Amino acid sequence: MKKISSLPLVVLLLLLIISCGGNDAQDSFEREAYALAENITETNFQGDIISRDDNDWRVSPYYTGIADISPAFPNPVPYVDTATLEVFINGSPLSSYMELGYLDDLGNWNQLEVSENVSDFTLNTFRINPVQFGANADLAKGIYRLILLDGNQRIITYGDILIE
Repeated sequence: MKKISSLPLVVLLLLLIISCGGNDAQDSFEREAYALAENITETNFQGDIISRDDNDWRVSPYYTGIADISPAFPNPVPYVDTATLEVFINGSPLSSYMELGYLDDLGNWNQLEVSENVSDFTLNTFRINPVQFGANADLAKGIYRLILLDGNQRIITYGDILIE
């Protein structure tokens, strides 16, 4: 009778466990991203950080080592101005498409801007116009959770912005 080695089975099981670990980290990150907006990383018009919210503008597990995120600036943003979010891709992106948006009070996705030609070693700049959040300052005023997605609908980063 031929004896079957258990080594391939053990290797397969280890690979399965390792591959699930990355997805669990991304899933956890994405659950946090869909929480309510709370605090902001305060920045000035030059992009200097005045105070940091440790929950804002972190890079997701899928994009760790691939994307560098500069917090949105200025934050808070006056209704009459425009904020900027800069995303530097310093390696081969997992997708050539990025979409910035937010969920409104009813849970509807609102797209703010799209970048369709993402490639390695590029700076992608997203403009955040407060007019997109409300037709006038009174309607737009408030704190919003912005979410940046790739073409596979995976979250790259998220952060909160305050419109004044």
